[in-house]
Amino acid sequence: MKKLLLSVSLFAGTMMTLSACAGTETVETIDTRPVIHFDAASIISSARDHHIKMLTLSSIPRDDVNVPGAVEELQGMQADNDTYLAELEGLQHEYSAADEYKDLVVEYLEAENAYIDQTIENVHAGSISLPSRFSMDTLYSRTNAKVSEFRYEPK
Repeated sequence: MKKLLLSVSLFAGTMMTLSACAGTETVETIDTRPVIHFDAASIISSARDHHIKMLTLSSIPRDDVNVPGAVEELQGMQADNDTYLAELEGLQHEYSAADEYKDLVVEYLEAENAYIDQTIENVHAGSISLPSRFSMDTLYSRTNAKVSEFRYEPK
């Protein structure tokens, strides 16, 4: 009798445990952020690298602006930006906020390219001044601050 009672209680305990496992539902969190179809994190990371390189260039003593390789480095940054701009050119998004963010990224890339153009001109002209970075830095800050508000899904 004890064996039967023990077997029944073990069986009932096992069944209750198994039914409790099956009854537990998994909760999947849904990401409600607007979708962007371009890898903004990579673009911002590249922009940060460009930022650091340009700050380094601007910290070089003004009597030696034409640093060997500086123009080539700047042209490489510009080529990166042109690649990103080509990727973003015809891209449309479902949400207006995502399109507005894309436009902000485009605006930043264009501002960085304009800064690079002016810097290259100054280097070729032997000028010891560099263009103002203020508007570009402001755009970078706004673009970087908003990157986490969107989720990336390739188109």
